[in-house]
Amino acid sequence: MSELFAVESKSGEISSDEEEALSECSEPEPEDEDLMSPRVRASRGMPVVSKSFCDCLKRGREKFCRCGEENTKFEWVWDDDTKSAASCIKDDSREVMFHIDYSCGTAAVRGTMPMKNDQYFWEIKMTTPVYGTDMMIGVCTGDLDLDHCRHVFCSMIGLDSNSWGISYTGQIQHKQLKESYSSKFGQGAIIGVHLDMWHGTLSFYKNRKPLGIAYQGLQGRTLYPIVSSTAARSGMKVISNSSFPTSLQFMCCQIMRKVIPPHLDVLEEVGLPPGLRDFLENNVRWLLQPCPPQSAIPKDKPVKRQQEDSDSEEGPSTSAKRLKTS
Repeated sequence: MSELFAVESKSGEISSDEEEALSECSEPEPEDEDLMSPRVRASRGMPVVSKSFCDCLKRGREKFCRCGEENTKFEWVWDDDTKSAASCIKDDSREVMFHIDYSCGTAAVRGTMPMKNDQYFWEIKMTTPVYGTDMMIGVCTGDLDLDHCRHVFCSMIGLDSNSWGISYTGQIQHKQLKESYSSKFGQGAIIGVHLDMWHGTLSFYKNRKPLGIAYQGLQGRTLYPIVSSTAARSGMKVISNSSFPTSLQFMCCQIMRKVIPPHLDVLEEVGLPPGLRDFLENNVRWLLQPCPPQSAIPKDKPVKRQQEDSDSEEGPSTSAKRLKTS
């Protein structure tokens, strides 16, 4: 598909050139808005409708929502020195707004922390309507040029070998290869990211429910958090982040999560001293919470795994490929 140089307006509309290009490469879509794909909703200026982390959006309180934002200490923020030109950082450098007036391409910003040897976990809240060609979350190397798509509407994270990302459509991408991974996500959703540099894996969470490993083979790199958007007046906010060495304690937590049935809460099932329980609650709660069953990923082969996602709007989920990064 040729590069698109249309303009996504502040109202969420996409130009007739891009809508025509979208229609040429897709089957006719139903008129029922609930049945439309995210791509067609974007072409018609409609934001994605999906389950939020809380009820603030339904109650019309999204501008005042602070749900899930319990953290007060942050190891990294968005990097004002490396952001693309159409990105604006605010709120103590934790929130980024893209294309303040109108959009004519793709903008991105990365985090200040280089991630190399440890365990890293962070969460991104979608603070505005989610629409447009793409809005993405992921990781990248320091070699990625954040301005190289400034005049092109595209799924920027994962276009080359220097980035790995997840789209709001539920697809993951690396080296331009897109694979189905989860259901779509919209305004009010919280997307968690776990980068395990000991095992070289990248996993995502949606509204604090695990989606499984998306990529492996990331050892030996230095990576940064990154988000990107083509949508005018779109925003994302980092609401938590932490890092810690890969320790025997953390590995024991991983083993407990594997041994205890996944639908059970580890902290509720294991008798722990109050001090240790509080420590785990504050630092690795995201790992020990109830989650759907997950299969092991072979080291050298792409795999398919049945993925449960209870809030999918498209019915029962299907098997999705998980890729080993070359």
